[in-house]
Amino acid sequence: MQVKGSHSPSSFWSASTFLMMGLVVCFAIQQIVIVYHEKPYDAYLALSGYGMKSGHLWELFTYQFFHSGPVHLLINLVGLWFLGRPVEACLGSRRFLLLYLGASLTGALLQGTVALAGFLLPESLESVAAFLRDRFGGPVVGSSVGLCGVFAVFCRLNREKRIRLFFLLPIRPEPLWWVALGIAVLFLIIPSDPYLAHLAHLGGLLAGMAFIKLGKLSHGPREVEAR
Repeated sequence: MQVKGSHSPSSFWSASTFLMMGLVVCFAIQQIVIVYHEKPYDAYLALSGYGMKSGHLWELFTYQFFHSGPVHLLINLVGLWFLGRPVEACLGSRRFLLLYLGASLTGALLQGTVALAGFLLPESLESVAAFLRDRFGGPVVGSSVGLCGVFAVFCRLNREKRIRLFFLLPIRPEPLWWVALGIAVLFLIIPSDPYLAHLAHLGGLLAGMAFIKLGKLSHGPREVEAR
């Protein structure tokens, strides 16, 4: 994905690059724990309704550093490479991390609160509670929620430019945010895989837009590119 008429993104040694490296290290540790120690990491580190019920509030933070498999990890790493570096080049490392971690936490709070409701509703609403537990109870992992916030800001920064989607299709980025928002809402309505955190993704997208509305881009974007 490339933005026309732009300058070089952030240098290789940036916060987004260190974040990517950290995700790889966490995934390696995750696999060692699974294979050699046979410990259920997801019972304590993934985000789940049961974890919220048990008071595992740290899951709101830790879930983003683990992934369900190498393909899941690779997709998020590619997203951070193409979106994270140019957004960081515009915002600076501190505001970029504020955006990424804020979006991750917002999505986790939204997903975790709804999942927790599935355990707290009265017996008279058991059918609703069961639906919430099954649909939003998880466990879920992955850095895509924070990436959704980064994606929202990327679309805003480049709203007047054209990018080549998949290096082929010229398109303005801002409509892609609405497409992503529509997909997240759609899969909240129709049955979907409970291990895909569509509600958390929705929270991440909205957090990215809130980041923009609260004036966090007030210093003005530089020309950026995703390549």
